[in-house]
Amino acid sequence: MKKSLFALAAVGAFAGAAQAQSSVTVYGNLDIAAGQATNSTFAVGGTETKYNIRTSGNGDGALSTSVIGFRGTEDLGAGLKANFQLEYDLTDIGTGGNGNTNQTTTNGAADTTTAVNGTSTGINNGFGARQSWLSLSSSAFGELKLGRTAQSIHGVIANGLAGAGNNVAGSLYSSGSNAASETRAGIRAHNVYVNRAITYTTPTMSGVSVQLQHGSQSIDNETTAARAAVTSNSETGGSITYTGVKNLTVAYGISKLDYNTASVSSTTADTKTQAQALTANYNFGPAAAFFVAQEKKVNTAAGALTSKDRAYELGLRAPVSSAITVWASAFTGDRASDTATSKADLGGYQVGVQYAFSKRSSMYGIYGNQSIKNKEVSAASSTSKTESAGMFLGVRHSF
Repeated sequence: MKKSLFALAAVGAFAGAAQAQSSVTVYGNLDIAAGQATNSTFAVGGTETKYNIRTSGNGDGALSTSVIGFRGTEDLGAGLKANFQLEYDLTDIGTGGNGNTNQTTTNGAADTTTAVNGTSTGINNGFGARQSWLSLSSSAFGELKLGRTAQSIHGVIANGLAGAGNNVAGSLYSSGSNAASETRAGIRAHNVYVNRAITYTTPTMSGVSVQLQHGSQSIDNETTAARAAVTSNSETGGSITYTGVKNLTVAYGISKLDYNTASVSSTTADTKTQAQALTANYNFGPAAAFFVAQEKKVNTAAGALTSKDRAYELGLRAPVSSAITVWASAFTGDRASDTATSKADLGGYQVGVQYAFSKRSSMYGIYGNQSIKNKEVSAASSTSKTESAGMFLGVRHSF
């Protein structure tokens, strides 16, 4: 009897807490596909080294990443709201989400690290970190968000992608093929997420909204005179978006990352990365046109240019019936640095089709190819080309 009373009291307390929250939503996306992907490197003499994967169930998502998440909002009165989002990557639903068979380290072990700059999804036991933030918002002052969230530049680049940021090779957004982790022809200019971020987004005024973002952490070991163990990461970015013309969206974004693991007296290990992008999409009725111009520069502390990528992507997305949508895109660009070995041509293309059974369920087919072709090769770099390609047929359901 006492146990029943305690149980009823616990249920009542939980119900009261739930009622205090204006709304909580559980949402997700399950995407699984059969397909084939390859990563190849070509030596100067023409010798090819190829890694490939053939799968009957790539459960990390080809059209979109499989995720589960929770989001909610509470009305605090006077137009003020408290909001949150907690979202995880379901790394391989094809195996029950027990681990990641595609995104692994070179020795085959799952990548479980999450750097301050958000370069890893922190994959472990089938879950990867994505969104985890709290915010305060109002229509008058905008939104102030604290926690791990998407980079400001990420939304900008997504605005210009005909393929909606899918995970198959052939687009500037792709980090390579959906195959094993050996060398990929990745062109992506930015990290998707930033950790420990402070993000402020203004209200939209005359079609213009602005976002400012900063995240940092430093660990300084002062137990030795040389202070050799110094680690610091700082990431700053922002974006501006214009939607003042019907059917047109134009956006610009920038991201600056300063990563240092050197001592105070020597900053030779300091790496500075800057990415920027200008994108647009316009729906002119029969189809929507998409455009991306992006640049990524990596410099050493001494100012030497490790690499500089410039690339441009054009795409079209069109409904051919009430249920079928097709898209196609292509990109071109170049890579340069202070050393001749890093000069290269960048290129790729992608085609896709999606059939919607309903608003939440669809099937799709995607093929893409992208490559990095070195224009000057020395003894320090004997690779003439790196290529990634992928072809997937899958089903996606959102809930």
